[in-house]
Amino acid sequence: MNQPISCIIVDDDETSRFILTNLVKKNPALKLIKSCSNALEARELLENRDVDLILLDIEMPYESGMDMFQKLTSKPMVIFITSQTKHAIKAFEIDAIDYIVKPVDLKRLVEATDKVERRLASVKGRSHKADTVDEFIFIKKNRETFKLLYSNIIFIEGSSSYITYHTIDGKITTTGILKQIESELDPEVFVRVHRSYIINIRKVTKINSQELKVRDVSVPLSRKYKKKVSEIFLTSNTRID
Repeated sequence: MNQPISCIIVDDDETSRFILTNLVKKNPALKLIKSCSNALEARELLENRDVDLILLDIEMPYESGMDMFQKLTSKPMVIFITSQTKHAIKAFEIDAIDYIVKPVDLKRLVEATDKVERRLASVKGRSHKADTVDEFIFIKKNRETFKLLYSNIIFIEGSSSYITYHTIDGKITTTGILKQIESELDPEVFVRVHRSYIINIRKVTKINSQELKVRDVSVPLSRKYKKKVSEIFLTSNTRID
C-alpha cells in the first residue's frame, strides 16, 4: 500500500503494550498513532480522529475490549490480541479482521496486517459502485433476475445441478453448480465447508470438529475443508481436530 495503515494499541498490560509497540514499529505497513492503557482512553482518541485499525485486547478492567468496540459509533477495523481463546467466534461475528492469541510475534502480526490490506483494497475496489450499502450478487430463477444481498444469505446448498440459497427471508432454489457460485462470491465472506455447502462466515455462531452452527442451522464440516476453516475462525494456536 502507498499509505501506511494508521492504528492504535489498546491493552491494560504495560508489558504487552511495550512488546506490541515494538512489533508495530518493525512493520512498515503500520503507523502507530497511540498506545492506550484502557478502553476509555481509546474511545476519547477515536472520538477526535479517524484511524484505520485497532489492535485490541479483550479482557481489561472496567470495560472489555469487546464491549468498547461494539459501542463505537464509527468502527475502524479491529484485530483482537488477547490471552484467551474463548472469544474467537464472537470476534468474527462482529467482523474482526483477525484474532491473535498472545504471545504475538512479528510473523503473526504481518499475516494479520496482510488481511487488513486486502480488506482495504477490496473496499476501494468496490467504491465506484452505486450501491455501497451492502455487497450483493445477482441470481437468475426462471426468466427473472434477483439481487441478493450478502447480509441476507445464511448459507448456500448445492445438490446435483440445483443451488438453494438459504436466506433470512426463506429459500431460493435455482439451477447451477456450487463450484461456479463459489468463484463469484467474496472469499472473505463466503467459505466452502463441505462439497455441498458454502457458508456466510458472518452468520456462524458455533463450530466444532464435525459441524458449524449457522444461525440456528447445523451445517456439516468435512475433513477436506477443516484446515481452511480452522485458519479463518480459530486462533493461530488452535486447530479443529
